[in-house]
Amino acid sequence: MAQTTTTDVLIIGSGPTGTTMALELAAQGISFRIVERNARQSDKSKALAVQPRSLELMSRHGPVERLSDRGTLGLGGAVFVNGKKTVDLDLGDIRATRDSAFPHTVLVPQSETEHFLADCLFTRYGFSIEFGTEATSIKQDADGVTVTLRKVSSPPSSSASSTQHGVVGNDEAQDVETVRAKYVVGGDGAHSVVRHAAAVAYEGDAYPHDFILCDAHIRNSSMPRDRFRICMRYGLMLVFPLGGDVVRLVASRPGEPATDQQPVLRDFQDWLDGELFDPIWLSRFKLHHRVATNYRDGRLLLAGDAAHIHSPAGGQGMNTGIQDSVNLGWKLARVLRGEQPDAFLDSYNEERRPVGLRILATSDWLFGFAASQSWLWLFFRNLLLPWVLPYLLGEETRRNNAFRFVSQLGIRYRRSSIVGTAEGFSGPVLGGDRAPDGPLLVPNKHHLVLFSGVTPSGEASRDDLEHAAETFQDENSGAAALVHTMTASPLSGGTKSSSSSGSFYLDVDGVLHQRYGFEDGAGYVYVRPDGHVAHIGPLSALPLFMKWLM
Repeated sequence: MAQTTTTDVLIIGSGPTGTTMALELAAQGISFRIVERNARQSDKSKALAVQPRSLELMSRHGPVERLSDRGTLGLGGAVFVNGKKTVDLDLGDIRATRDSAFPHTVLVPQSETEHFLADCLFTRYGFSIEFGTEATSIKQDADGVTVTLRKVSSPPSSSASSTQHGVVGNDEAQDVETVRAKYVVGGDGAHSVVRHAAAVAYEGDAYPHDFILCDAHIRNSSMPRDRFRICMRYGLMLVFPLGGDVVRLVASRPGEPATDQQPVLRDFQDWLDGELFDPIWLSRFKLHHRVATNYRDGRLLLAGDAAHIHSPAGGQGMNTGIQDSVNLGWKLARVLRGEQPDAFLDSYNEERRPVGLRILATSDWLFGFAASQSWLWLFFRNLLLPWVLPYLLGEETRRNNAFRFVSQLGIRYRRSSIVGTAEGFSGPVLGGDRAPDGPLLVPNKHHLVLFSGVTPSGEASRDDLEHAAETFQDENSGAAALVHTMTASPLSGGTKSSSSSGSFYLDVDGVLHQRYGFEDGAGYVYVRPDGHVAHIGPLSALPLFMKWLM
């Protein structure tokens, strides 16, 4: 007999997107379950790049240094055209990431990222992934979603390592369970059963190219272990260091007929100056570029590859899925706690789908530029690149703008209906932007940060700041926000002190004041749990902000 259980949110899929969703809900104290059809976590490297913005957000749940230690910092790369180095790209000191505690991309196998996230879920919050469990039926109605789960397989007997990573197996194969959930989140990839159950189209197509991939050991190579390579000739080869003597190679060659035959090491060898040996993974695959017409259908929500899939150019896919979940998690929590109506969830599609579309368009352009199958295009590309690339990448502003996009630190929601900027305020940070430098943030709260100002003529007194904090707390007790005050002048007792209205911090050299645009006068910034600015303005506009908040 089928067993019936209930939960607030059922997450289907335990990749980086699904497990991040579980972390966000766990931090918010929301009831959920996360199920995965596969019997165990994948050991394949898949996506490699964890971008600075993702590292910032993941650090709210655990020490991401543990993940960085398992990979390699992406400190730069080199582009080769017809076997000759065209340009060196140094990413060791990029201005666009100086306001982040994680200024560099980490190159690490996706399997390690998944293990890290699952371990955070288990060790910090006490939740486990239910492996070997698939959804066979998903039906929503006005009040919730009914899902039929089937236990399809059992992983090997439990061990210390599997427990450490939050893995729980199913001992009774073929068991069937009915789950009643208020919402279902599909983090189950390009063939998402949640998307198939929703009234949502998945628009796009497959790229015509056939790709081959190899993870292998390399010896006698001059390739630095902290640099990637882009090699362009009659095709395209990407080479990424994975730590130690292991590299990832991805290649496309124009004119090759589609085939199911798996590649071998010699298919990659003639691109390299070293010798490949002991392959870990060899595969042939095709890529798609698609996006869902809506990330939401009633009580069914899509994230990650279930909502968008695109070329790996720029290392954006996995990171976009992680940030989908961070955006959605706190919104689901507010709706489930009755703090916002169900319509508040529409802001998820409003904010995240434009990001998916923009990344899709950019990665399409990059991919077409690098991997075109036109021999005429390849001839002119290879003829001109040695002259054009040094110009394009040699100027610091262009490098910074490019890496700000790649790092995803530049993602913002300024046009969102749930963010705002005080009238007349025109600082460097506006409503919807990422909040620079967030050491005060915890993942389940909004934060109101009051800035004193720096210049003596515009600096607010401590009494003024305390009064503003107390007024906010008195009039917005339901907002459940943490209040902090940032002063430009030293306070007695060091760089942090407490009062009845919150904590006072010293902004050494006024760095944060400058980043938010409050050097010449006091101000406030209201930060969402996902680290984006909900509202910002001068301190004089705080009463209007509180009306906006209500």
